[in-house]
Amino acid sequence: MTEHDPDTASSPTVSRADDRIHLVHTGTRPPKWLTELAGRLSPARPSEALVVVGAPLDEDGAEALCEWLAPSLDSIRDAQVRLLTLVMSAGAHGAGGRPSAARVICERWGLDVLAAAGTALVTADGALFSPDLPGASGGWWHFSPGVDARRVSSHLPVPEWEAAVRRVGRQTVAGHVVEPVPAGLSVRPAGPTPVTAHTRPHAIPPERDRPQLILASTQVPAAALAVVVAALPEPVRAALRLLSLDGQPLTRLGEELADLLDSEVQVAVGAPAGTDSGAPSGASAGDAMVELRMVDSRGRPSWRPFARTVVCSPATVGSGRAPRVTESRPPAALRGTAAPDTLSVDGDCKVVVTPAGLWLGPHDTDPPLLTLIRPPAPESVAVDLGVPRQPLADCLWNGLETLLGRLEPDVLARVVVHAYGDLDARDRERLVEFSVRHRFSMAS
Repeated sequence: MTEHDPDTASSPTVSRADDRIHLVHTGTRPPKWLTELAGRLSPARPSEALVVVGAPLDEDGAEALCEWLAPSLDSIRDAQVRLLTLVMSAGAHGAGGRPSAARVICERWGLDVLAAAGTALVTADGALFSPDLPGASGGWWHFSPGVDARRVSSHLPVPEWEAAVRRVGRQTVAGHVVEPVPAGLSVRPAGPTPVTAHTRPHAIPPERDRPQLILASTQVPAAALAVVVAALPEPVRAALRLLSLDGQPLTRLGEELADLLDSEVQVAVGAPAGTDSGAPSGASAGDAMVELRMVDSRGRPSWRPFARTVVCSPATVGSGRAPRVTESRPPAALRGTAAPDTLSVDGDCKVVVTPAGLWLGPHDTDPPLLTLIRPPAPESVAVDLGVPRQPLADCLWNGLETLLGRLEPDVLARVVVHAYGDLDARDRERLVEFSVRHRFSMAS
């Protein structure tokens, strides 16, 4: 619903996305990216409201914004709202002797205002994030009429695990610097390091339900990580997930850490990479959504692994161990089945998400150990077929046809099929036919 039409063709429009969520945008209708962004937000209490600014502002943006928002702010005040969250980059930052937009709204309408000093971002789970970056301090600030603004946090709401992470503090352990960051704790080698090793961990948005232990590389000793993790309370330790910035597989390190702690360890598959939200350049509110991707030898994001999180367990005597996929994002065309990591493609066979890709086999069997311990690779998506020492079941051919037909082209181009079991000459011929038709590679 449009609340305030622009006076000129170049002036922004104010629309209402919800009873207490107001959008500032160009054009007569809010763009899709802005409505999706606002859809993740929700005022916590009846006495709260939000303004999300999606339109770019000029140097005199604070006064102009207040002029555009005046009817909305009047209605917000009349509705007994006490706290307004202004989702707008630099909404808490005054410049050139002029007060910030947050201060103007606070004093003119008598409202408490939360606003970002730096970039204003919205995370995947609807939290607010404003990272502190070199030369561009961020954070969310609370303005009250007649008093100085105070910094609250780089992200809101503050997750329950944050206090425990902050208590760890900044320290050096076994030649590695450990320090709190918005998403949890970062670990990097002591001494001279690239600027990105300092800044990138601060730009990773936090998750409400778990902290991350962010590693600059996988070369950190497991013993050093054990010292850090053991200092956390058990509930926080159990929720913690290892995350590598270089995208290299963390399974071996996770298993070593699990052995030292004698408890399960969560490990992310891939490195965090930003997504294209569709927000135009210069938009005042942005998207903090990230996704995990494999990283090639040049540091460029590659394919998005289907497994997002695996759990490494301590070793037990007399049995092999393999990471267990606990969080996955399977191909879109295969979603919608009951089990999160098991997908149906044929009446008699199933697809299971593995750390390195997918396994296709009969419904009444489990993936072979080799498919579960294979680490993910940036250049290939492993599709494992069948089980050792058994003939390939007839259903697998229809299942493979269905699976390959549903994979996206960029994923299919990376597929490497690993066939298990007793393959006769006809099986090998059919695999060659499949590889030619679907243009995938066969493992040697």
